[in-house]
Amino acid sequence: MFSIFLIVFVGMLGTSLLAPLIPFYALRLGLSPDYITMIMALYSLCQFLAAPLWGRISDTYGRKPVLLITVVGGGVSFLLLAVADNVWLLVLARIVGGLCAGNLSAAYAYVSDITTPDNRAAGLGKIGAAFGLGFVLGPAIGGFLAGGDSALSANFARPAYAAAAMSGLAFLATLAFLKESRKTMPGAAAAKISLNPFGRFGAIADNPNLMMVVGLNFLLATSASVRESTIALWAHDHFSLDSRELGFLFAYTGAVIVVLQGAAMGILSRRFGDGAILILGILSYASGLACFIVADHAALLILGTTLNSFGTAVFSNTPSTIASKLAGPYERGSVLGLNQSSASLGRFVGPMFAGTLYANISITAPFYGGIVGLAACFVMALLLRRKLLV
Repeated sequence: MFSIFLIVFVGMLGTSLLAPLIPFYALRLGLSPDYITMIMALYSLCQFLAAPLWGRISDTYGRKPVLLITVVGGGVSFLLLAVADNVWLLVLARIVGGLCAGNLSAAYAYVSDITTPDNRAAGLGKIGAAFGLGFVLGPAIGGFLAGGDSALSANFARPAYAAAAMSGLAFLATLAFLKESRKTMPGAAAAKISLNPFGRFGAIADNPNLMMVVGLNFLLATSASVRESTIALWAHDHFSLDSRELGFLFAYTGAVIVVLQGAAMGILSRRFGDGAILILGILSYASGLACFIVADHAALLILGTTLNSFGTAVFSNTPSTIASKLAGPYERGSVLGLNQSSASLGRFVGPMFAGTLYANISITAPFYGGIVGLAACFVMALLLRRKLLV
């Protein structure tokens, strides 16, 4: 389990490492907010393209080979990031990293293989804790190792090299300690693997409950990502936070997620049900966005961040838990890959319009957009809870 924890943690670094550095990348490379958020969103687009494919391959050939290959690729992406001194190298680094980050589907499937329906929420919660820990240390590594209070004085190579070293550690731990959880099915090698990222959703077309869960997961990720992609820009422009201070802010976010995922999500799920927790998470995230809209003091920044952290903890765990319970044992990797893929697509779509709203309307406009999306999520979550009694 430690190997899986480490893999998910390192993968999350790919998303969070640059979070406190986004304003400074934009300044150094001469990019406006809409362009820098678009480049950062490439990571999630590539994750969307790759996640179902890795999930299907892991169903066919096993989880461990997929995890080993993608961890190596993730390390390469960090090395590219370390030497990225122009827009095109930054784009290449994000593409390679995103393609390899699709291994989350195999990681979630591995945990589902070794858990029962009764303790799956707790097992996935531990993976969620690794996800949150990436949020803690990723921005901290990015902000603290980069240092400086301007685009010219920050060192972007140091945090990338540190993340590459962690990828190497994850590879060694997986190679040495991880036991395969999935045996190859007879005739699986001949199975056709679709390269159409949207066509793959046809695999669950005859299961409306799964379709609803995957669709809700997409909308949740879209709504949340408008905050994730612009919060560093907003905090820098509104409160004049430098890279280290932004690192502290993101580290606090991850710390709250780790505590909730590691210690509380399984208990809350068993006590109140996945549906009720999902609804509470949506309300919490929307309230956090409202705090940012009216923030005129650092206290509202911390309150909004706390509320968003609770929502993120719920979003990163509960939809996957519900989907895993609805999927059959031989399609679990594919289904979780589709679910993860829908979230990745949302994390691409959200920043695409968030950056435009930020640059052309106002710096709080993305938060209004997120609240509108979460209102739709709230209605869908109510319907899902009533239909499935989750």
